[in-house]
Amino acid sequence: MEQQVLTASGPSYRNTGWAAIISGVVGILAFSLLMDAVLTRESWVPSDRIYLLFDAHDLGVTLQFLLLISVVFGLRTLSRQKPPELSKATFNTGVGAIVFTALLVLLGVGGKIVSNGSYMFPQGIFGIWLIVCNCRLSGSLPGWLRWLGMIVGLGLVLVGTSFVGLCFIYPSQLAIPAVPQENVKEVNSVANTFFHLLLFYASFVGVALLPVWTILTGSQLLKNRRLAAI
Repeated sequence: MEQQVLTASGPSYRNTGWAAIISGVVGILAFSLLMDAVLTRESWVPSDRIYLLFDAHDLGVTLQFLLLISVVFGLRTLSRQKPPELSKATFNTGVGAIVFTALLVLLGVGGKIVSNGSYMFPQGIFGIWLIVCNCRLSGSLPGWLRWLGMIVGLGLVLVGTSFVGLCFIYPSQLAIPAVPQENVKEVNSVANTFFHLLLFYASFVGVALLPVWTILTGSQLLKNRRLAAI
């Protein structure tokens, strides 16, 4: 019976492992597009080229997170082999946060329906899930990888917190349909500066390192597939 379970889990590890690696590669490309757009923007109102970079980034993030759904399934399978097992509530929270992140990214492409930053809130929820998940996977993942996952999760939580803070400064970010960016006046205040800086640096901790954690986790799932086949 045990051999049957391990054999059945092999293909799952293979599929989720490669999905994680592909998600990580896409995430790195998407973050590169974001940095290109942010660091080359010369004014508050982006040019057409910058809009294209932001839209390409949004589509990349959508694909990145949709692939992450498979990773959550893989981690649940892994936890069943090496308890403590991820609870049903934890599993559902992870999938839900990913789906809502991808959905809001798509709705925010071009800023036509919702603000193109709205996805940061469920992304922050996913960050909380990452912290909880990595705490519980003590018997399934190496300690250094779990610590990296918790650091990434903290970074994503801070990104989500930054978005919430900026929403208090720019309430129009939550408007449906979204308010065109050229109609939003920049607010000069200590809070505005703080949340923008927090968002910028937290992005390097959470958004930039998420693909790295994802690729390493995918490699770990593939390793477990090879062990399951023995």
